[in-house]
Amino acid sequence: MLSIYKASAGSGKTYALTREYIRMLLSDRVSRDMRLPHSRILAVTFTKKSTAEMKERILKELYILAKDPKESSYLLDYLSDKDIDLNQEEIQQRAQLLLVGILQDYNRFSVSTIDGFFQQIVRTFAMELGLSTTYDLALDQKEIVAQAVDDIFRKIRETKPEDTDLTTWLVEYAQNNIEDNKYWNPIENIKKFSEELSKEKLLQQLEKIQEVFADKDKIRTYYAELKRIQQEVLENVKRLHENIKLKISNFNLEYINSNNIAIRNKTPEELLVEGINASLTKVLDGTAKFYKQKDSNKKNISRDILDAIQYQFETELLPILIELRQILDGKERKDYLTAKAILKKLYSLGVLQDVTTQIRSTNMQQGRLPISEINQLIYQVIDGQEAPFIYERIGQYYHHYMIDEFQDTSALQWQNFKPLIGETESKGHNNLIVGDVKQSIYRFRNSDWHLLTQVDKEFRHTEFAPGMDGNWRTAPEIVERNELVMQRYCNWLVNELKSKYPGYEEQLNELATIYSHKEMHQDAKKKHKGYFHMQFFEGAHFEEQALDALLKQIQGFEQEKIDLSRVTILTRTSDEAELVAKHLIKHSYEVQSAQGLRIESHHAVQVILALLKLSIDGSEIHTTFLNRLLGDIEPYKALISEAQKYPLYTHVQKLIDGLELEKWEGATPYITAFQDKVYQFTQSKVADIRLFLEYWENKGKNANIPAPKTGSAINIMTIHSSKGLEFDIVIIPFFNWKLKSFHTDSVIWCTPTVEPFNVLPLVPVYPSSKELPNSHLAHDFMLEELAVYTDFLNLTYVAITRPKYRLYLYGQLFKPSNKDSKPMNVGQLMSHLFANEVDNELKYTSLQENKELPSIPAIEKNNDEGIQAATYISVPMDNKRLKLRSRSEDEFDADAPMSMVDLGNLMHLWMSTIRTWEDAPSALQKLMNTGQVTETQSIEMQQQLDHLKELITQSQHNDWFEGGYDTLTEQSIITPIGEVYRPDRVMIKKKHAIVIDYKFGTIESSKYIEQIQQYIQKLQEIGYTSEGYIVYNQLRKIKHILQ
Repeated sequence: MLSIYKASAGSGKTYALTREYIRMLLSDRVSRDMRLPHSRILAVTFTKKSTAEMKERILKELYILAKDPKESSYLLDYLSDKDIDLNQEEIQQRAQLLLVGILQDYNRFSVSTIDGFFQQIVRTFAMELGLSTTYDLALDQKEIVAQAVDDIFRKIRETKPEDTDLTTWLVEYAQNNIEDNKYWNPIENIKKFSEELSKEKLLQQLEKIQEVFADKDKIRTYYAELKRIQQEVLENVKRLHENIKLKISNFNLEYINSNNIAIRNKTPEELLVEGINASLTKVLDGTAKFYKQKDSNKKNISRDILDAIQYQFETELLPILIELRQILDGKERKDYLTAKAILKKLYSLGVLQDVTTQIRSTNMQQGRLPISEINQLIYQVIDGQEAPFIYERIGQYYHHYMIDEFQDTSALQWQNFKPLIGETESKGHNNLIVGDVKQSIYRFRNSDWHLLTQVDKEFRHTEFAPGMDGNWRTAPEIVERNELVMQRYCNWLVNELKSKYPGYEEQLNELATIYSHKEMHQDAKKKHKGYFHMQFFEGAHFEEQALDALLKQIQGFEQEKIDLSRVTILTRTSDEAELVAKHLIKHSYEVQSAQGLRIESHHAVQVILALLKLSIDGSEIHTTFLNRLLGDIEPYKALISEAQKYPLYTHVQKLIDGLELEKWEGATPYITAFQDKVYQFTQSKVADIRLFLEYWENKGKNANIPAPKTGSAINIMTIHSSKGLEFDIVIIPFFNWKLKSFHTDSVIWCTPTVEPFNVLPLVPVYPSSKELPNSHLAHDFMLEELAVYTDFLNLTYVAITRPKYRLYLYGQLFKPSNKDSKPMNVGQLMSHLFANEVDNELKYTSLQENKELPSIPAIEKNNDEGIQAATYISVPMDNKRLKLRSRSEDEFDADAPMSMVDLGNLMHLWMSTIRTWEDAPSALQKLMNTGQVTETQSIEMQQQLDHLKELITQSQHNDWFEGGYDTLTEQSIITPIGEVYRPDRVMIKKKHAIVIDYKFGTIESSKYIEQIQQYIQKLQEIGYTSEGYIVYNQLRKIKHILQ
């Protein structure tokens, strides 16, 4: 049986999940005499925080049942459960055994994120999935894409332009952008677009798209055909438009309705996008006249004049307008608009194939698996099987599955998970799904809330579990008004969209049902009174007014003696969180925020970044900026010059010390956090200033100061971060997000169904394109637009359901400029929908007249004194710094001469990080930074490398280290029968492999030859022609080995 729980905000979801988990433990008859029934249950949720909370709750409740069952709120449920069939004493004994069993076998206490579970599957069955058993999981998709694009452009720079088809394609791409007057930054444009590779819809069609784009000439033909369609339709409309303007000029315009001749002021392109206006459409339909009935003096125009105008209209203008209308109402216009929409991103799509190929090549070289590919990898292996082989063992292992936050599950994740539930259901085991469509706000991460509305149809035995209609979190006054807010919002939205999207009533009625009184209504279980406050501001300075109101409200809390740590401020974006944080800090309030304190926002960090940029390009812009912040840069030039002699970390440290940046007001946490970022970068990347600045621009600049919870700090976070949490008091100062908003860089992936556009199975288009609503892609566009409206509706629901006792919303007053004006953001919409309930102060509250504001219950104070600001302490990154060593050193002298064995080990370690000779210095520096190599050792190692470079150059093998090969260092070769071999270096070009083994000792041995022959043989077994070399560095010789 699959039980489905629809759990609205505050309905006690964690309580129910814990109850059902323990119920499964108690009723596990298979394991009744064992202590490990928890190993047969897998519970998955969306965040690590949720998994930790659930584990803690299960253990706590088991402890209560084990110690004194009467204290458990679950006891009566369990006593009346026929599947458990235990009395109170037996439940207590069983709980004791279960608790001990979990604690003794904690590794099998399987409460995990859904991503974590699939990562475990991949790790367990790596070989079956065709992966190296030592693969590295890559978490940052942006970084993966950025590296791939950088590698592509590096290869282009190293290759003659005429030798690469990609270069030609990029040139054409650039010309296309220039012709369309678009901003052109090829690297950044391609990086941004390539981030789409994490979209599931694209991943599922990627192979088909790559098949098409493998032949760039075919795409050029497709591009030319779309251009031809676009141009042909446009020329026809231009011809008709010119003729229309000419005919209109022959009329006496004094007698013509101006709206009927507005067409002459439109361009042909505008006509194709916008169509004929409503006034002229009525004329063409015969429901209105082309002429006026009265002149400028409001006198009737003579019948003879009107008849003459009508005759002239019907004989001269009407036939041309009818021909134009046929184009604008027919297939030609749709063809034009579709071609125009696709052409905008077609060249970008062409480059995507090259980015994908480069990512896969790098993945193979580095033994890397991007986390974004895990779901697709498993999906491809499953391939529709009911019980795929990788799940056979898992199916035997788990009897029950529980999925929390199901509305955040993606379609691929569900397709991968469904066989497991189907397998256990067929054996009579119980499973559970919990979710709430209204809290689906992660669609940008591929979540699909429709899965929750359809899951009951996918299995034979399903039930919707009752009893989740109460709200245990929020005070009644807030629950009641939140319900009003959401129902009015949804009803208004559905009515607006029904007129805009005829034919989409089914989708809109589904949305209306989700937010209906029947589905939404909750009985407020909390007895303590609460307070709902919605306030509107008019005028052009909403942000300033909202921040002032926020400050006054916090001051009011202080007068009430409310601990400010109980106050949480929610914002839609990180930029808004930063704005709030700075405003409160300016007025001497402590804040706690994961989003609100960007490292780069302090002037001290801006100075460091400007100095690093100045050292690269010497731009006058940086000098001007520094003069403004430092007063005059001249006295510091010697310091700046001296700092440039050092590695990146020390360079930054010397700037901080020399400029005394730690003494700048409030600078310490910012520069400390910045130094941490610099150090992290030097450990994972080449310690190069230019590369660091690229990293900072792409990723680091959005980093925030880690801010642990302190004393009475006000909490600030984004709404997305708040999901699943609850707070005593919530303030939303910028309750003004748009009802619908597409990100400027976002795209929709559409499925063309009409020839010739369907050459590609999937095409990217800008959702903001005006062409889409009347194109052949209109259906995909309208579904996406409806989904975006739903995203913002759900975002509002999540935001206003976080508080327990008080909720404050600050929005903009809606003042319509005309009868057709519509609210543009959620605050304006609320002021429109609650116009009759808003008082003279533009407030709508739950407080009755002459009643006092209800207090909030006291909380127990903890002994946390908070974290005090620390003094900035810096330590040079040299060999005197505290280090962790991974190799043994002489017990009394860390810089004692190395043995040949130690030297060989360190040289192998260093060479494993070198792809080209240019990699060597930074790789050695990294080994020193991490404490694996001392400065003295590095000198001896550098001498060895110099000898090695000389030997390889003299032997005419310098191409080995020039980047022309796909290079694998210290990577495993896994044969079809599972044998693992690990040569020092394998270089692959096409299907030929060269194996290299380094020897840094003075002994030649036949076993070295046998070893490399084994490598060659194994490479041949997996499809490569192969040869090998043994490089004897001390003996100054290279031995060529063939099979």
